[in-house]
Amino acid sequence: MNTALFYLAFVLISSGLMVIAFGATWREWRHPTDTEALQVLPHYTTDIDHFADRFRALVQAHQAQVPGPYANEFDFAPVSLEGMNWAGMLRPLVCLGSVKPQTAIQCAAPLFVHGDFEAPARSRFVGLLAQGRIRLGAGSDVGQWAHADASLHLAQGCSGLRRLSSSTAVELEADCCFERIQAPHIRFGGDAALQAEREHAPLIEASFDRLEGALRQSEQVTLVRGDCKLPRMHRYHGSLVVTGRLLIGAGTVIEGDVKARGGIVMGDHARVQGSLCSEKQIQLLDHAQVAGPVVSESGILLGAGVQVGSPQALTTVSAETIMAEAGARAHGTVWARQLGIVWSA
Repeated sequence: MNTALFYLAFVLISSGLMVIAFGATWREWRHPTDTEALQVLPHYTTDIDHFADRFRALVQAHQAQVPGPYANEFDFAPVSLEGMNWAGMLRPLVCLGSVKPQTAIQCAAPLFVHGDFEAPARSRFVGLLAQGRIRLGAGSDVGQWAHADASLHLAQGCSGLRRLSSSTAVELEADCCFERIQAPHIRFGGDAALQAEREHAPLIEASFDRLEGALRQSEQVTLVRGDCKLPRMHRYHGSLVVTGRLLIGAGTVIEGDVKARGGIVMGDHARVQGSLCSEKQIQLLDHAQVAGPVVSESGILLGAGVQVGSPQALTTVSAETIMAEAGARAHGTVWARQLGIVWSA
């Protein structure tokens, strides 16, 4: 009898412990409570057009009358926008056509436009999504994000210190501030006139092995200890790693990747067919070209006529601070982790 009671007590205690240990798991498996997507805060995503895509999905679900948490949280703009209280909008606003207000507006809620959107000077927006093109007047401000299915144009002195994206092109005129930009074509300085690219003289074939302090690390990689200076109008094959500062002469071509710990200066019309990386500042002088990513842990200076990437091979420009001179171009993503500025010399 005592043995039977012992086994019964053992079974009950074991069952109780298993319920405590696995009960919550069983309940979650039978009735999931984590099916809703987690909310992503503005500062915790590297996807530049994440919030524009999410906003577009919500608007489309609302128009299709799909049940959801935001089904009744949209307002529709009237046909006539005269006298409209933009600042008083508390819910996301949908405009069923192109919009061109006559006076500066301050919209405190995300705005969705079925068409083109052209804002007067000194307008203010939290979020802006247009299925056509967007043109913001001088001194306008985008607080969180803006996306255009066509081109996105910011006039002189605009500020877009969060996310700017376009399916075709983003254009920023002089004195614009930016943080994250993504588009197949990114143009800085508006339609600033550029000096015609000069004709290149024949390049002199050269080897990294002949540089002072060069050490061959592999068939394609050469290490140079200390500072390094490459002469102008030479062509090098392979990748280069420099422990000090690197100066690339005007017109010189490197068919490979480049890394330099102490900073990099690319002379005018110089070309790098791979990536360009440094812990210190990277300076790309007028009409320099880099085919791959340009990454600095400090700052990047893009001179007039500089081109990074191509429409066929999108890439990334990333640094704490980025200064782009009028006429510089990039293809893909430009990310200034602290501040980016467009300036005219």
